[in-house]
Amino acid sequence: MAEKKVTKKVTKKVTTKTKKTGKSKVKKINDEPSDGGIVIVDDDIVIDQDKINEERRAYLEEARSQEAVD
Repeated sequence: MAEKKVTKKVTKKVTTKTKKTGKSKVKKINDEPSDGGIVIVDDDIVIDQDKINEERRAYLEEARSQEAVD
């Protein structure tokens, strides 16, 4: 008697990609730079050092009080 060959078919699962519904991509073309390139510097700047020091002290005091709470 002849023996029968048993063959198995291998099925492959094919995953289908779902289409995402969302924003369509639109490329913006910017021919002009957003910066005009002109910078104006005011030489008459007066720096109030006392005000800056007071702001620094207030900031550090607030930071210390936050650390004390933690």
